[in-house]
Amino acid sequence: MKSLLHILPATQLDKKKWDKCVNESANGLIYSSTVYLDAMSENWHGLIIDDYKAVMPLPWKRKYGIRYGYTPAFIQQLGISGNIAQVDLSEILTAIHAFYLFADIHFNFSNQPIQTITQSFQRTNLIIDLSQNYTSIQSHYKSDLKENIRKAGPLCYEEGDSEYAIELYKTYYSKRMRHVTENDYEKFKGLCLLLQKKGQSFTRIVTDKNKHILATAIFLKDRKRIYNLMNTTTHEGRHKEANHFLLERVIREFTGQHLLFDFEGSELPGVKHFYETFGAIAQPYFHYHYNGLPWPLRLFKR
Repeated sequence: MKSLLHILPATQLDKKKWDKCVNESANGLIYSSTVYLDAMSENWHGLIIDDYKAVMPLPWKRKYGIRYGYTPAFIQQLGISGNIAQVDLSEILTAIHAFYLFADIHFNFSNQPIQTITQSFQRTNLIIDLSQNYTSIQSHYKSDLKENIRKAGPLCYEEGDSEYAIELYKTYYSKRMRHVTENDYEKFKGLCLLLQKKGQSFTRIVTDKNKHILATAIFLKDRKRIYNLMNTTTHEGRHKEANHFLLERVIREFTGQHLLFDFEGSELPGVKHFYETFGAIAQPYFHYHYNGLPWPLRLFKR
């Protein structure tokens, strides 16, 4: 039987049903929750399959009167959450093409069949299963990570402030991330504070014996994962291997819980190698680009 498929504005969705689908599905990630989407998306609609058995967010902007799909700041992957066994991906793509004239979006790790029906590109994500005991997790650490943790010396791992962590991140990395606007950072600050109240966001810092901050990280948390969202190391912290120390400590803090530690991956070889030293395994997601703009506009958006 053909699935019933609807696309509705966010304001018209049954958000309880939407969030239930995302929260209870193995492939439902925190980015697809209505709280996250409302906070970070300029506009979004929801694609609903069979009364919320599966859902897919469709964030969008408009330029020159044309609606186009994009991935909002601080969201790695969206795509279809829920029961995708009976979902017709070709039908989904047809609906996406009708909704967007142009789209640059990321399907989540469970949407791998998209590769069989259209051109898409694997993107790097890396995870660790925290349900193991610490000895088992540590046994997969690479020798250079163990050595860097040993060299880290007497450092202190403690709770931190998300607003300070965001400002530090901006100081060190905003020039590399010109697509992220000041408004995006402000929206993310508000989201972190909101999620913190719900027990879904926490910040950890590493300091030296003089209480100088060497590294910070903001993590998000749901029933399935801890997400390494925003990680910053100061110049002094790099010399003291503070980030190695920080990530190892947060892994140790949550070891034994039925969670995945999600590094969020990177296409940068050095960052990818760093995460792999923790014994993280690949769990790729999929970048899909569609250009249905009329000529000659399509020449400017390849």
